Amino acid sequence: MSDAAMRDRALAAAHQATEAAAELMRFAREGADLNGTFGEIEVVEKLLDAAKMAIECLPEDENSQRYSDIYGDIKHEIQGWI
Repeated sequence: MSDAAMRDRALAAAHQATEAAAELMRFAREGADLNGTFGEIEVVEKLLDAAKMAIECLPEDENSQRYSDIYGDIKHEIQGWI
């Protein structure tokens, strides 16, 4: 993956994580939404997607290998949501 593509992926990951964090903060302040605990935002899915994209930004070296099992589990889990 090119440097520009990794930066784009990192920005997308940050966006997903930020949306999830904002909803978690809203829930902490106000409680459950009329549409459910976290309202319209799929908090867990967004956090998992952010984690997947963050792992994809890692270089192919020993550090990224420690995330390979987690990455596989996340990919498997979110395939059903897309």
